[in-house]
Amino acid sequence: MEPRGPQKINPFIFLYISRINNLNKIIGITSSIIIMAGCLLKAFHLQGAALLLTSGFLIFSLIFMPSIIFYQLKERKIIHAIAGFFLSTLILGVLFKIMHWPFADFLLSWSVTISLFGITPVYIIRNYYAKVNEDFSKEDRMKNIVIGIFIFTLLSLWYAMIDLSRIPSPYSIP
Repeated sequence: MEPRGPQKINPFIFLYISRINNLNKIIGITSSIIIMAGCLLKAFHLQGAALLLTSGFLIFSLIFMPSIIFYQLKERKIIHAIAGFFLSTLILGVLFKIMHWPFADFLLSWSVTISLFGITPVYIIRNYYAKVNEDFSKEDRMKNIVIGIFIFTLLSLWYAMIDLSRIPSPYSIP
C-alpha cells in the first residue's frame, strides 16, 4: 500500500461544521437553561413552569439530541448513537411524567430497561476488548469502563424504582 499524501480539503467545509457545532452548543445550553428555569418555577409553584419545561425538554430531545445522534453516526459510533436515542426517549418520558401525559411510564421503563440490559453492557464489554494504540490508551479504556460502570449503576438504581406492575405492555392497545 502506498502512503496517502495530504488531501486537499475545502476550508468552507470546516466553517460549516464549526457553525453547526456552535449552533448545537447554543441550542444545548439554551435548552438546559430553559429546563432549569422551568424546574425552579415548578419548585415554587409559579406560573410558566409547564411552558418552560415543555419547550426546554422538547428542544433538548427533538433538536439537540438528534444532532448529537447524527454526529455519532457520522463518526461510526453506533453504540453512542443508540444510547443517545434512548436518552432522548428517557428525557421525553420525564417530560410526560412531569406533565401527567399518557405513555410516561412506558417511555421511562422501556428506555431505562433497554439502556440498562442492552446498551450499557455492550458499551462496557466493547471498551474492555478495545485495542490499545496511540489514539486509544489504557487510561482512555479504563476511563470509559469506569464511566460505563457509573452509568450502569445509575440506571440500575432508576430501574429499581420502577413499579413494574404499572408498565403497559407494548402490545396492548391503550
